[in-house]
Amino acid sequence: MKKKIYLYIQRFLPKLFVTNIFGYLSKKKLNIITTFFIFLFIKFYKINMKETKYPNIFYYKTFNKFFIRKLNMFNRPIDNNKNHIIHNSDGIINEIGFIKKNKLFQFKGCKYSLYNLIGYNKYINKIFTNGNFINVYLSPKNYHRVHMSYNGILLKMIYIPGKLFPVNNIITNNLCNLFVLNERVVFLFKTKFGFMIKILIGAQIVGSIHTSWYGSIVPPRKNKILTWNWPYINNFNKKDFIFLKKGEEMGYFDIGSTVITLFPPKTIKFNPILKKGFKIKVGELLASF
Repeated sequence: MKKKIYLYIQRFLPKLFVTNIFGYLSKKKLNIITTFFIFLFIKFYKINMKETKYPNIFYYKTFNKFFIRKLNMFNRPIDNNKNHIIHNSDGIINEIGFIKKNKLFQFKGCKYSLYNLIGYNKYINKIFTNGNFINVYLSPKNYHRVHMSYNGILLKMIYIPGKLFPVNNIITNNLCNLFVLNERVVFLFKTKFGFMIKILIGAQIVGSIHTSWYGSIVPPRKNKILTWNWPYINNFNKKDFIFLKKGEEMGYFDIGSTVITLFPPKTIKFNPILKKGFKIKVGELLASF
């Protein structure tokens, strides 16, 4: 009953309004109130501050600065094997598997469309049909910066407007098509093993999505699909192409959400130990080629 009530409330809650209010408050310097709230948050979620670059909570003047805290990357060693692809974030695996008949599995009885997920792009859809995917949830306790899984050139960035439903377990396992309903940003990369897509999913209270090369993509929020294109590697003008190294930071969520990674068919093999519910960290082995 509680689950049904929660789902009903989420369908009618003014999610953008809630997100904007929370985003505004999270960026306010409230001095001791901010510090106390951060302290409670750390205790409630059992966050290991020893892993962070700045473990003293008084360093963080706003809750937002705490939430996008940087780690001491010595605590996230990068797998440097040239044939290994790494996890791009900390989190929990929602789903992992094949893209079958142009569909990605969400929960029993629900599959969502690849074509819709990537922004109705026929060319990209063709590349990734029958490929592989992994869906990772970044909970409130997790590190919320996203890193590059392998050396790659950014070819395309697509902003797709949408809803701002939460992406917690209750919603993910009960609201079909969640990831094509929600706002998201799609990144298409060219790598040594082929193409790769990263999709950062927006959600309720996710104040914004940032990238290291562009800054804030969301906000401002638009009611139309926006596309940015960059030339391929043959053009070495630094202003014209974006190259990210394996393990390099590619962006962050102001508040937690989900990252989906897509691979074309027959290009990679997932680490066999990975499965739904598995906890992962940046730099660990995701797949090989």
